[in-house]
Amino acid sequence: MRFIRCILLAAVALTATGAYAQNDNAGTTGFSFLKVGVGARAAALGGAYTAISGDLESTAWNPAGIYDVGERAAAVSLTSYLVDTEAGFLCVALPSGSRMWAVSVNYFTYGDLQRTSEDGLATGTFGAFDVATGLTAAQRVWGDRLTLGATAKWIYSGIDDFSADAMAVDLGVLARGPIPGMTVGASMSNLGTVRSGFTKGYEDSLPVLLRAGVSHRPAHFPVPVLLSGDITIPNDNDAYFTFGAEIRLAGGLTLRPGYSLQQSGLDGDEALGLSTGAGLDLKGMRFDYAYASFPALGDVHRVSLSGRI
Repeated sequence: MRFIRCILLAAVALTATGAYAQNDNAGTTGFSFLKVGVGARAAALGGAYTAISGDLESTAWNPAGIYDVGERAAAVSLTSYLVDTEAGFLCVALPSGSRMWAVSVNYFTYGDLQRTSEDGLATGTFGAFDVATGLTAAQRVWGDRLTLGATAKWIYSGIDDFSADAMAVDLGVLARGPIPGMTVGASMSNLGTVRSGFTKGYEDSLPVLLRAGVSHRPAHFPVPVLLSGDITIPNDNDAYFTFGAEIRLAGGLTLRPGYSLQQSGLDGDEALGLSTGAGLDLKGMRFDYAYASFPALGDVHRVSLSGRI
Protein backbone atom coordinates (compact mmCIF):
# COMPACT_ATOMS: atom_id res chain seq x y z
CA MET A 1 0.00 0.00 0.00
CA ARG A 2 2.88 2.40 0.71
CA PHE A 3 4.17 1.82 -2.82
CA ILE A 4 0.77 2.65 -4.29
CA ARG A 5 0.48 5.77 -2.13
CA CYS A 6 3.91 6.96 -3.33
CA ILE A 7 2.85 6.54 -6.97
CA LEU A 8 -0.39 8.46 -6.32
CA LEU A 9 1.41 11.26 -4.48
CA ALA A 10 3.89 11.62 -7.35
CA ALA A 11 1.02 11.73 -9.83
CA VAL A 12 -0.82 14.42 -7.87
CA ALA A 13 2.32 16.54 -7.52
CA LEU A 14 3.14 16.37 -11.22
CA THR A 15 -0.39 16.95 -12.47
CA ALA A 16 -0.79 19.86 -10.08
CA THR A 17 2.00 21.64 -11.94
CA GLY A 18 0.21 21.16 -15.25
CA ALA A 19 2.45 18.33 -16.45
CA TYR A 20 -0.54 16.38 -17.68
CA ALA A 21 -2.12 19.22 -19.59
CA GLN A 22 -2.62 19.08 -23.33
CA ASN A 23 0.64 19.85 -25.13
CA ASP A 24 0.39 22.26 -28.04
CA ASN A 25 3.76 21.07 -29.39
CA ALA A 26 2.64 17.49 -30.07
CA GLY A 27 4.87 15.82 -32.64
CA THR A 28 6.99 18.89 -33.38
CA THR A 29 10.47 17.53 -32.60
CA GLY A 30 12.81 15.54 -34.85
CA PHE A 31 14.92 12.42 -34.22
CA SER A 32 11.76 10.64 -33.07
CA PHE A 33 13.55 7.28 -32.70
CA LEU A 34 15.00 8.64 -29.45
CA LYS A 35 11.52 8.39 -27.92
CA VAL A 36 11.36 4.62 -28.49
CA GLY A 37 12.41 2.53 -25.50
CA VAL A 38 15.33 0.10 -25.53
CA GLY A 39 15.45 -3.50 -24.32
CA ALA A 40 13.08 -6.42 -23.88
CA ARG A 41 12.95 -6.27 -20.08
CA ALA A 42 11.99 -2.60 -20.04
CA ALA A 43 9.46 -3.11 -22.83
CA ALA A 44 7.76 -5.98 -20.98
CA LEU A 45 7.44 -3.73 -17.92
CA GLY A 46 5.56 -1.17 -20.01
CA GLY A 47 8.51 1.22 -19.96
CA ALA A 48 8.35 1.69 -16.17
CA TYR A 49 12.13 1.50 -15.85
CA THR A 50 13.46 4.77 -14.45
CA ALA A 51 13.92 3.44 -10.90
CA ILE A 52 15.37 0.03 -11.88
CA SER A 53 19.12 -0.54 -11.73
CA GLY A 54 21.70 -3.22 -12.49
CA ASP A 55 20.95 -3.45 -16.20
CA LEU A 56 22.92 -2.16 -19.20
CA GLU A 57 19.70 -1.13 -20.93
CA SER A 58 19.43 1.53 -18.23
CA THR A 59 21.71 3.68 -20.38
CA ALA A 60 18.60 4.52 -22.44
CA TRP A 61 16.28 5.08 -19.46
CA ASN A 62 18.33 6.33 -16.51
CA PRO A 63 22.14 6.27 -16.84
CA ALA A 64 22.57 6.02 -13.07
CA GLY A 65 21.13 2.49 -13.31
CA ILE A 66 24.30 0.95 -14.79
CA TYR A 67 26.26 1.43 -11.54
CA ASP A 68 24.82 -1.72 -9.95
CA VAL A 69 25.99 -3.86 -12.89
CA GLY A 70 29.29 -3.81 -11.00
CA GLU A 71 31.36 -5.90 -13.45
CA ARG A 72 32.40 -6.21 -17.07
CA ALA A 73 29.26 -6.98 -19.02
CA ALA A 74 27.66 -6.74 -22.44
CA ALA A 75 24.11 -6.61 -23.77
CA VAL A 76 22.49 -6.82 -27.17
CA SER A 77 18.84 -6.25 -28.05
CA LEU A 78 16.87 -6.62 -31.31
CA THR A 79 13.36 -5.40 -32.14
CA SER A 80 11.23 -6.32 -35.13
CA TYR A 81 8.53 -3.93 -36.35
CA LEU A 82 6.27 -3.97 -39.37
CA VAL A 83 7.28 -2.88 -42.88
CA ASP A 84 10.93 -3.99 -42.66
CA THR A 85 11.68 -1.68 -39.73
CA GLU A 86 14.20 -3.07 -37.27
CA ALA A 87 15.96 -1.67 -34.23
CA GLY A 88 19.04 -2.78 -32.33
CA PHE A 89 20.97 -1.91 -29.19
CA LEU A 90 24.50 -2.90 -28.18
CA CYS A 91 26.23 -1.97 -24.93
CA VAL A 92 29.52 -2.90 -23.25
CA ALA A 93 30.35 -1.83 -19.68
CA LEU A 94 33.25 -2.13 -17.24
CA PRO A 95 34.09 -0.78 -13.78
CA SER A 96 36.99 1.62 -13.31
CA GLY A 97 37.81 2.88 -9.85
CA SER A 98 34.66 4.15 -8.17
CA ARG A 99 32.76 4.52 -11.45
CA MET A 100 30.97 2.30 -13.90
CA TRP A 101 31.49 3.09 -17.60
CA ALA A 102 29.55 1.97 -20.67
CA VAL A 103 29.65 2.47 -24.43
CA SER A 104 26.38 1.97 -26.32
CA VAL A 105 24.92 2.07 -29.84
CA ASN A 106 21.21 2.36 -30.58
CA TYR A 107 20.04 2.14 -34.21
CA PHE A 108 16.96 1.92 -36.44
CA THR A 109 16.78 0.77 -40.06
CA TYR A 110 13.71 1.17 -42.27
CA GLY A 111 14.35 -1.13 -45.21
CA ASP A 112 14.00 -0.07 -48.85
CA LEU A 113 11.67 2.89 -49.38
CA GLN A 114 10.01 3.71 -52.70
CA ARG A 115 11.25 6.76 -54.60
CA THR A 116 8.68 8.38 -56.92
CA SER A 117 8.69 11.20 -59.45
CA GLU A 118 6.52 14.31 -59.28
CA ASP A 119 4.00 12.38 -61.37
CA GLY A 120 3.86 9.57 -58.82
CA LEU A 121 5.83 7.09 -60.93
CA ALA A 122 8.24 4.71 -59.22
CA THR A 123 11.85 5.60 -60.01
CA GLY A 124 13.72 3.31 -57.62
CA THR A 125 14.36 2.88 -53.91
CA PHE A 126 16.34 4.58 -51.17
CA GLY A 127 17.30 3.82 -47.58
CA ALA A 128 16.89 5.49 -44.22
CA PHE A 129 18.42 4.86 -40.81
CA ASP A 130 18.97 6.43 -37.38
CA VAL A 131 21.82 5.86 -34.93
CA ALA A 132 22.84 7.17 -31.51
CA THR A 133 26.18 6.35 -29.88
CA GLY A 134 26.79 7.09 -26.21
CA LEU A 135 29.40 7.09 -23.45
CA THR A 136 27.92 6.61 -19.97
CA ALA A 137 29.42 7.06 -16.51
CA ALA A 138 27.75 6.34 -13.16
CA GLN A 139 28.99 6.81 -9.61
CA ARG A 140 27.59 6.37 -6.11
CA VAL A 141 27.76 9.38 -3.79
CA TRP A 142 26.68 10.15 -0.24
CA GLY A 143 27.52 6.64 0.96
CA ASP A 144 25.20 4.21 -0.79
CA ARG A 145 22.15 6.46 -0.65
CA LEU A 146 22.49 8.23 -4.00
CA THR A 147 23.72 7.25 -7.47
CA LEU A 148 24.35 9.72 -10.29
CA GLY A 149 24.77 8.96 -13.98
CA ALA A 150 25.30 10.80 -17.27
CA THR A 151 25.54 9.89 -20.95
CA ALA A 152 27.11 11.98 -23.71
CA LYS A 153 25.88 10.97 -27.16
CA TRP A 154 26.09 11.71 -30.85
CA ILE A 155 22.91 11.30 -32.90
CA TYR A 156 22.64 10.86 -36.67
CA SER A 157 19.73 10.38 -39.07
CA GLY A 158 20.05 9.67 -42.79
CA ILE A 159 17.34 9.62 -45.47
CA ASP A 160 18.54 9.01 -49.02
CA ASP A 161 21.12 11.76 -49.70
CA PHE A 162 19.99 13.92 -46.77
CA SER A 163 21.24 13.77 -43.19
CA ALA A 164 21.00 15.47 -39.80
CA ASP A 165 23.05 15.14 -36.64
CA ALA A 166 22.98 16.34 -33.05
CA MET A 167 24.88 16.21 -29.75
CA ALA A 168 23.08 15.57 -26.46
CA VAL A 169 23.41 14.42 -22.86
CA ASP A 170 21.22 12.27 -20.62
CA LEU A 171 21.25 12.80 -16.84
CA GLY A 172 19.94 10.46 -14.15
CA VAL A 173 19.72 9.90 -10.41
CA LEU A 174 18.69 6.98 -8.19
CA ALA A 175 18.04 7.18 -4.45
CA ARG A 176 16.84 4.97 -1.64
CA GLY A 177 13.13 5.34 -0.98
CA PRO A 178 11.50 6.08 2.36
CA ILE A 179 10.78 2.40 3.05
CA PRO A 180 13.02 -0.70 2.77
CA GLY A 181 13.19 -2.16 -0.73
CA MET A 182 12.10 1.05 -2.44
CA THR A 183 14.11 3.02 -5.02
CA VAL A 184 13.22 6.43 -6.44
CA GLY A 185 14.63 7.55 -9.78
CA ALA A 186 14.54 10.47 -12.18
CA SER A 187 16.16 11.20 -15.53
CA MET A 188 16.22 13.77 -18.31
CA SER A 189 17.12 12.59 -21.81
CA ASN A 190 18.23 14.29 -25.03
CA LEU A 191 19.34 17.65 -23.67
CA GLY A 192 21.40 19.12 -26.47
CA THR A 193 21.54 20.83 -29.82
CA VAL A 194 21.00 19.91 -33.46
CA ARG A 195 24.22 20.62 -35.36
CA SER A 196 22.77 20.24 -38.85
CA GLY A 197 19.28 19.58 -40.16
CA PHE A 198 17.91 17.82 -43.24
CA THR A 199 17.09 21.14 -44.86
CA LYS A 200 19.44 24.13 -44.96
CA GLY A 201 18.18 26.90 -42.73
CA TYR A 202 15.86 24.59 -40.76
CA GLU A 203 16.87 22.51 -37.78
CA ASP A 204 14.66 20.09 -35.84
CA SER A 205 14.68 20.23 -32.07
CA LEU A 206 15.44 17.19 -29.92
CA PRO A 207 12.70 15.22 -28.12
CA VAL A 208 13.48 15.93 -24.46
CA LEU A 209 12.04 13.35 -22.04
CA LEU A 210 11.66 13.94 -18.30
CA ARG A 211 11.04 10.72 -16.38
CA ALA A 212 10.34 10.04 -12.69
CA GLY A 213 9.68 6.65 -11.19
CA VAL A 214 9.47 4.39 -8.17
CA SER A 215 10.30 0.70 -7.82
CA HIS A 216 9.70 -1.54 -4.82
CA ARG A 217 10.59 -5.07 -3.79
CA PRO A 218 8.00 -6.16 -1.17
CA ALA A 219 9.57 -8.16 1.65
CA HIS A 220 6.81 -10.63 2.49
CA PHE A 221 5.66 -12.06 -0.84
CA PRO A 222 5.92 -15.85 -1.33
CA VAL A 223 8.14 -15.25 -4.41
CA PRO A 224 10.46 -12.31 -5.20
CA VAL A 225 8.45 -9.50 -6.82
CA LEU A 226 9.48 -6.13 -8.26
CA LEU A 227 6.85 -3.43 -8.80
CA SER A 228 7.54 -0.28 -10.80
CA GLY A 229 5.73 2.85 -11.91
CA ASP A 230 6.83 5.85 -13.99
CA ILE A 231 5.58 9.13 -15.33
CA THR A 232 7.15 10.42 -18.54
CA ILE A 233 6.84 14.06 -19.61
CA PRO A 234 7.91 14.71 -23.24
CA ASN A 235 8.51 18.24 -24.52
CA ASP A 236 6.42 17.50 -27.62
CA ASN A 237 3.43 15.57 -26.30
CA ASP A 238 1.27 14.79 -23.28
CA ALA A 239 2.65 13.19 -20.13
CA TYR A 240 1.77 9.55 -19.51
CA PHE A 241 2.06 6.84 -16.86
CA THR A 242 3.54 3.34 -17.15
CA PHE A 243 3.41 0.40 -14.74
CA GLY A 244 5.13 -2.97 -14.53
CA ALA A 245 5.65 -6.03 -12.35
CA GLU A 246 8.34 -8.69 -12.32
CA ILE A 247 7.70 -12.09 -10.72
CA ARG A 248 10.73 -14.33 -10.20
CA LEU A 249 9.93 -18.06 -10.24
CA ALA A 250 12.02 -21.19 -9.77
CA GLY A 251 14.67 -22.23 -12.27
CA GLY A 252 15.74 -18.69 -13.16
CA LEU A 253 12.42 -17.90 -14.88
CA THR A 254 10.92 -14.42 -14.57
CA LEU A 255 7.48 -13.29 -15.77
CA ARG A 256 6.76 -9.65 -16.58
CA PRO A 257 3.46 -7.86 -17.31
CA GLY A 258 3.28 -4.12 -17.95
CA TYR A 259 0.89 -1.40 -18.99
CA SER A 260 1.47 1.94 -20.74
CA LEU A 261 -0.95 4.85 -20.91
CA GLN A 262 1.12 6.53 -23.63
CA GLN A 263 -1.23 7.67 -26.39
CA SER A 264 -0.79 6.20 -29.85
CA GLY A 265 -2.92 5.17 -32.81
CA LEU A 266 -3.65 7.13 -35.95
CA ASP A 267 -5.63 9.74 -34.03
CA GLY A 268 -3.48 9.65 -30.91
CA ASP A 269 -6.50 8.48 -28.90
CA GLU A 270 -5.47 4.91 -28.00
CA ALA A 271 -3.16 3.85 -25.19
CA LEU A 272 -0.31 1.48 -26.02
CA GLY A 273 -1.82 -0.75 -23.34
CA LEU A 274 -0.68 -4.16 -22.19
CA SER A 275 2.78 -5.64 -22.69
CA THR A 276 4.09 -9.02 -21.57
CA GLY A 277 7.40 -10.79 -21.43
CA ALA A 278 9.68 -13.25 -19.69
CA GLY A 279 13.31 -13.65 -18.72
CA LEU A 280 15.57 -16.64 -18.15
CA ASP A 281 18.82 -16.56 -16.14
CA LEU A 282 21.41 -19.16 -17.14
CA LYS A 283 24.83 -19.15 -15.41
CA GLY A 284 25.74 -15.51 -15.78
CA MET A 285 23.66 -14.94 -18.92
CA ARG A 286 20.11 -13.62 -19.18
CA PHE A 287 17.70 -13.96 -22.08
CA ASP A 288 14.69 -11.61 -22.20
CA TYR A 289 11.66 -11.48 -24.48
CA ALA A 290 8.84 -8.92 -24.75
CA TYR A 291 5.66 -8.68 -26.78
CA ALA A 292 3.35 -5.72 -27.35
CA SER A 293 0.67 -4.88 -29.89
CA PHE A 294 0.82 -1.23 -30.97
CA PRO A 295 -2.28 0.53 -32.30
CA ALA A 296 -1.92 1.10 -36.06
CA LEU A 297 1.47 -0.70 -36.06
CA GLY A 298 0.63 -4.26 -35.07
CA ASP A 299 2.70 -6.79 -33.12
CA VAL A 300 6.18 -5.88 -31.88
CA HIS A 301 8.65 -8.50 -30.63
CA ARG A 302 11.84 -7.71 -28.69
CA VAL A 303 14.64 -10.03 -27.60
CA SER A 304 17.68 -9.20 -25.46
CA LEU A 305 20.75 -11.12 -24.32
CA SER A 306 23.06 -9.88 -21.57
CA GLY A 307 25.78 -11.25 -19.33
CA ARG A 308 29.29 -11.08 -17.93
CA ILE A 309 32.29 -10.86 -20.25
